[in-house]
Amino acid sequence: MKKILILVDKIGEKKELFSHLISQRLGDGVQLEMARFSDIYFEIRGENVTVEVNQVPITDYSLVYIRRSGDKYSVTAATLALCLGKLGIKFMDSTWKEIGPLGSKYTSLVKLSLAGFPVFPSIYANQSTVGVYPAKIAGRLGLPLVAKELSMQRGKGVYLIKKTEDFKSLPLIDKHGGANHFLFQKYIDIEREYRLLVLGERVRVWEEKIISETEEFRHNVALGATEKFVPIAKLPAEMEKIAVGGAKVLNLQIAGVDMAVEKKTGKIWLIEINRGPGFTYDTKISPEMDELAGYLDREVRY
Repeated sequence: MKKILILVDKIGEKKELFSHLISQRLGDGVQLEMARFSDIYFEIRGENVTVEVNQVPITDYSLVYIRRSGDKYSVTAATLALCLGKLGIKFMDSTWKEIGPLGSKYTSLVKLSLAGFPVFPSIYANQSTVGVYPAKIAGRLGLPLVAKELSMQRGKGVYLIKKTEDFKSLPLIDKHGGANHFLFQKYIDIEREYRLLVLGERVRVWEEKIISETEEFRHNVALGATEKFVPIAKLPAEMEKIAVGGAKVLNLQIAGVDMAVEKKTGKIWLIEINRGPGFTYDTKISPEMDELAGYLDREVRY
């Protein structure tokens, strides 16, 4: 039996009629199903990706037709297209995989993870599925784990989930008044966190983010962490390779790359890559303005 999945933003009378009419006209041995984008669950772990729709593996389907995503789920559709390509499942329209910089943080993480970069094991779920999957998310990532609102930045909307009951306290409405979308990640005990500024094909600035509160797990300057700019000559070659390579995968020439070193193991993790990195404008302590101006000057001349 061949199965076709049609994905839509919402199911109503017209879409049900559409599904019925198509089903009647399909040949023997072909079955059609319809689902909403809000029913999708994503998981990335290294170069492996898992996608479920209403708790059914996406690999059960031979063809996925992205019928209507609306403004609300266009990023979800683009992220799905990346995963379907990796899984070898035919989908239409193929233009969805070309969303570029309009994707979310999770879209970028999927690209980086599938390309072999050391991204935290991550799961995506939205308002509709958060209540369905808490036990599964906790089982896959372990406890504690980190929950991030995808609509928030600079450390805001980040929560430490210590027990499954904590899922109930997550805000289901985002800052824009819409359904919230969450990124759940394996909790890594971090020893040090860094921000690397990639300009072109080189890392030009390297800074360490230092937190003073022993109970705080978020290394964000906006939340009180301090910055220490480290001489670029001391940058480990492995960090530079990950930062520059990751920026290339995302086709970014100016990128802020957040990386961390895990306690005990010393493993380097790629947290995220920002297309519009924040800068420190105090030129007495930060070389960022000098390096960025120099890079732009070279690019405009040659």
